Amino acid sequence: MPIRLGIIGLSANPQAWATMAHLAPIKDGGPLSSHYKLTALSTSSPETAKAAAKAYGLPEEKAYSNPEDIAKDPDVDMVVVSVKVAMHKQLTMPALKAGKDVFVEWPLGNGLQESEEMAQMAKKMGVRTFVGLQARMQPAFVKAKEIVQSGVLGRITSTTILGIDNQLLDFPEKARYINDPTSGASILSIPVTHTLDVILHVLSSELTSIIAQTSTTYPTVRFTSPDGTLSEPEPKRHADNITVSGLLTPGNTVLNFHYLITAPATPNMFQWIICGEKGAFKMEGKSFAVQMMPPKLYVAEAPSGGEGAKKDFYQSRDRGAEWKEVEVPENRLGCFGGVAEVYEGIAEGKGVEDVSSQFSYLAYIYTMLYCCVLFNQRLLSRALLTSCASIQGIVDFDEAVKRYKMVEAIAKSARDGTRESYL
Repeated sequence: MPIRLGIIGLSANPQAWATMAHLAPIKDGGPLSSHYKLTALSTSSPETAKAAAKAYGLPEEKAYSNPEDIAKDPDVDMVVVSVKVAMHKQLTMPALKAGKDVFVEWPLGNGLQESEEMAQMAKKMGVRTFVGLQARMQPAFVKAKEIVQSGVLGRITSTTILGIDNQLLDFPEKARYINDPTSGASILSIPVTHTLDVILHVLSSELTSIIAQTSTTYPTVRFTSPDGTLSEPEPKRHADNITVSGLLTPGNTVLNFHYLITAPATPNMFQWIICGEKGAFKMEGKSFAVQMMPPKLYVAEAPSGGEGAKKDFYQSRDRGAEWKEVEVPENRLGCFGGVAEVYEGIAEGKGVEDVSSQFSYLAYIYTMLYCCVLFNQRLLSRALLTSCASIQGIVDFDEAVKRYKMVEAIAKSARDGTRESYL
C-alpha cells in the first residue's frame, strides 16, 4: 500500500526544489510511484495552493494554506516540509502533534534549540522522522563506506578534504535570505555540513577536539535575478572560507577540512583522501555539492606480492601503488537532488538494522501481534518500520540534533578561538 504524502512547500513552479527533488520521484510515472502517492499539499496562500493542486491533479479540498489542516488530513501518512529553514519548526510541529511521520529538509530547525524541541516532540509522539542529509544514500558514498568497513585500507591514519566552489560567489535572488545570519541558512550550515556529515558517516566516526577558522574572503555578494541581471554589491554577512581540524573518534585519526569560495578563474573541485596503512582512498568531483553531484571513487593499495612486497609494511620503499577507479553502481532512480534515494530507503526499509536489544525485540513482536489482531494493514506496515532500529544511512531528528551540535561547535571554535567538542 503506497505511503500517502502531504508536501508543504510544493508550488506549481516546475523549477522549484520541492517539485524537482520531492515530487519527481513519486509522481505518476516516477520511479517510486508504486511506493508513494501525493494526496495533499500546502503553500503560503490559498491561491498558490489551488494552482499547485490543479497542476498536480489534486482536488481543491486537498490544497491547504496552513500546517494544521494538512496535519489533520486523514489521507496523509507522512508530511514533507520543503521550505526555508526559518519556517521548519512552525510547519513541522503540527504534523508531529498529529502523530504523522515527517520528512524535513536540512537544516532541521533554525538553530540547535529549535532542532532539539522538534526532536523531543517527535520522540514524545512516537513517530518516524527523516532529515534531508541525503548524500549518505548516494551509491558512491554507500560504496565508499563498504570499502572503509572492509578493512582493505588498514588502520586509517589521516583524512583530508578540500572543496573549491565558485558557484556560491553570488546567489540567486530567491536565495537572498542566505545572507541573513538569522535565517538558519549559511555556507557552514548547509553545503559544509552536507559534506562533513557524509564523510563522518562513511568513516563511522564523529569529531572531537575541533579547531576551526573562518573568514570572509569576498566582502560583498551580488544577487542574480531570473533574467540574469546582477544586483549591486551588498555586504556579505557570512563566512566563505572555512577550515576545520579535529580528531576522529573512536581513535585519534586527524581530519583536516578546507572549504573556500573562489572567483570563476578557479575551477570547482571536491577532493577527499583517506590514508591507511595498507592502502588509500580518494574521491574527486567537479562540485562541492556532493549530495547532488557525487564524485568519482578511487583506491590505491600497497603491493601484495612479487619483489616489491615486504612483510614489514613500514620498511617498504615500493612506489608501485597507483590510483584505480572503483566502479560504482549507477543511480537507477535518475532524479535530481539525491532525495529520491531517501524516499526509496524509507519505502523499502533498506538497510534496516537488526534489533539490537531484547527490549526492542519484544517491543517489535508485541507491536506486530497487536496490529495483526486489528487486521489493519496500514498500521501494521507502519508499526513494523517504527519498531525496528533506525534505517542505515537515513538521518532522523535525533541524528540531526547531533549534527547541529557539530555546527555549533565549529562556529564557537572559529568565533572564540577555542578547542571544542560536541560529544
